[in-house]
Amino acid sequence: MQRNDVTLPELIALSDYTAPAMPTEHVLRATWARLKRRMYGPEDPLLQHSGLGRASVSVINDLVDPPDCGPLLQALDEQFGEWSRDDGAHPRLRTIVIPPCDTTGTLSIWAQTRGHELVSEPHRASLINWVTHGKLPDLTGDGLLVIPRLEHWFLRQRNGMHAVRSLLSQLACTHRRCLVGCDSWAWRFVVKGAGADLALPRPQTFEPFDARRLRDWFILLAQGSDGVTTTFRLTDNGDDVLACDDDGEPCNAHFRQLAARSGGIPWVAWHLWRASLMVNFGEEPLSDRAAGATAGDARTVWVVSIDDVELPLSNEDRALQVLQALLIHGELTPDEIDAVLPTTGEPDMLAALVTSGHLLREYDSDRHRVKPTAYPAVRKALKAAGFPIGAM
Repeated sequence: MQRNDVTLPELIALSDYTAPAMPTEHVLRATWARLKRRMYGPEDPLLQHSGLGRASVSVINDLVDPPDCGPLLQALDEQFGEWSRDDGAHPRLRTIVIPPCDTTGTLSIWAQTRGHELVSEPHRASLINWVTHGKLPDLTGDGLLVIPRLEHWFLRQRNGMHAVRSLLSQLACTHRRCLVGCDSWAWRFVVKGAGADLALPRPQTFEPFDARRLRDWFILLAQGSDGVTTTFRLTDNGDDVLACDDDGEPCNAHFRQLAARSGGIPWVAWHLWRASLMVNFGEEPLSDRAAGATAGDARTVWVVSIDDVELPLSNEDRALQVLQALLIHGELTPDEIDAVLPTTGEPDMLAALVTSGHLLREYDSDRHRVKPTAYPAVRKALKAAGFPIGAM
């Protein structure tokens, strides 16, 4: 595995975002594989999953570092660095739409590490009574002001939009430079519900991560601290998924499939990649084919297929309503879910979606958000059911 530099993603107009397409050969092979399974039964993979197990968190962190969003932070520097330091720069307002499931807060990290002022978000409980008790933070001053998560300024209900409308109105009057970030699902909602596209300039977003950019990024993350070179192999056929040709393009379709499945969203792709990694603990001997494929490896990590999670069958409509609300708001508590969805007297859908693997729950705050590995399946289900989907 040679060390590569990641080509920095550019910021593009949101309207120009096009997710990577699934390779045609993958669709055809998947169809053919389903037909063969029906006629002849499943083929034996190179390595049976029964001999594999999840590596420890420390090992995985060493090989697949938590996403530091380094390429994205550099892309923000390229796009906004000079503008952020120039008091006379134009335009005064800039907007960036962030892809969904950004659990690390990329724009907040960029603002904090570059010394820019962050606007404090209101408590969600205060949004309903904003007209009588709400108060905007002071937007005056010098230097760049960053509002990283516009989705935290509203609740999707009759009395829950006053704060975001007040904020947008104030931004139209201030003379201070401001960078406004908003999740892609929330952006579509605040455009329709608060006229955000009238108050803010046309948004930009990160261009999608394609197969080559994902491969180069994961190579950088896989530089283990022990200096041992790791080979990542598919359990189906033993192929080295990080191998590339002379032009730097991946030799097999794995990363093209991953780029398409993740929609080009880097952190969704990273979580899917991390969840697919397993190691052989040696409890079962390798088959002759697997032993031959790994004969020259200093260390082998196996890449398994990750299936989409299934929605709870008892009440799929309610599950989809909860998932869409969480994508629009970023994260919600059970009380906040009840505030933005009609009460139906059904059992706790949040607990069911945590159990099924669709949601992550922060136990200290009781906030819930869509799990990045479940996002492709969630988006597909919402689209199939006719729900309005995110701007990306």
